[in-house]
Amino acid sequence: MPGHPRVPIIRNERTEILDRGAVLTEFRANRSLPLRLLSDEAQVRGGRPDDRPEKVFGYRHSLDAVNPVRPSPGQAGGEVNNVEFEIRVQEYTGGANTQLAVGEASLRGGDSSANYPFLLEAPTGDFAGAQEFTVVGNNVVPTQTWWTAVTGCLTRECVTVCANSVATCRGSWIEYLGCLAWNCGGCWVKCAGCATCNCGWWCQWAVGCCHQ
Repeated sequence: MPGHPRVPIIRNERTEILDRGAVLTEFRANRSLPLRLLSDEAQVRGGRPDDRPEKVFGYRHSLDAVNPVRPSPGQAGGEVNNVEFEIRVQEYTGGANTQLAVGEASLRGGDSSANYPFLLEAPTGDFAGAQEFTVVGNNVVPTQTWWTAVTGCLTRECVTVCANSVATCRGSWIEYLGCLAWNCGGCWVKCAGCATCNCGWWCQWAVGCCHQ
């Protein structure tokens, strides 16, 4: 079992809704292998990228510590003064019975970082129970890690109206994520950051510990 994390006082937090046009431009320009593989998989599953600004979603959440956070003896990495989480999602138009989205969550702090590319498929609009895929090596693999950690955190850690939204928000993926953001506020972004951190010392102080 891990020890109790150090919890420095957070001096400042900032949440920014990213410009959708800029997010779409980045998706068009990003040719990383994981995103290409996940895009191909989404299309195999009957989706196609919806190349319109209203079909993308982007958030950035930054947290500053009052005092530098340093690793314990034996842990790698330099001191961290702030952590920045970012998530970008693009919806893929599919059939009437499934909802598809490809995205990437990233976390940066000091000289440490974490990046998680994902494909989410929600059969019959079951967003909370969506099937998740990521890339391991050069292969797309099914998993129950990041999205399970996000929804678990929302139901455990956030206010009732937010926790209920995990099951009650509807629409497309972009509408669903927008509904979560509206009802959960910063708790949604922090839970997504928590899942991306996966309990690393350098980010746990900022976004908490959500084991994938």
